[in-house]
Amino acid sequence: MFCPNCGAKNTTEQKFCRSCGLNLEQTAVSLLEQIPTSESAELVTRQRNLEKFGNIAFGGFGLVLLTAISAIIYFIITKMILSGTNVFFGILLIAFVIFAGLSLVFVMFNEDLKDRKQKSNPTRTNELSEKLDTGKLLEEKSFEPFPSVTEDSTELLYAKNKTRKFE
Repeated sequence: MFCPNCGAKNTTEQKFCRSCGLNLEQTAVSLLEQIPTSESAELVTRQRNLEKFGNIAFGGFGLVLLTAISAIIYFIITKMILSGTNVFFGILLIAFVIFAGLSLVFVMFNEDLKDRKQKSNPTRTNELSEKLDTGKLLEEKSFEPFPSVTEDSTELLYAKNKTRKFE
């Protein structure tokens, strides 16, 4: 156990910290009170319910957005293309709306896929594969050494003796 006051390492049997003198029994009691118990299951159910609500709200927002896009496309078709005033501009506007919508959907699903992959395969950063032989140096030089910047330019500095000698 580490002392919360000074960070010194103490055994679990010690009552006081040897570095700062903090009462460790009270700290241990307060830490035991903070350990999650059956409430963690309740927190998991709350989190699941919140995720369900978020998914439903996201679906509702998507439905409203889809309705708005459909209304815009309907307006473009009826007012621009069928009337014959701006046919080319109307077709370009519809293509832009479809392209923008599909690109947003692609980005959302791609991020969701990345999150799922990361949750299923946690990365191991501190592990080396056994196939790599890290004990040997490379056979060939991969770079040329650069000369030192301070080479042949160092001068001895004068050191003043500050000690007083009583004579």
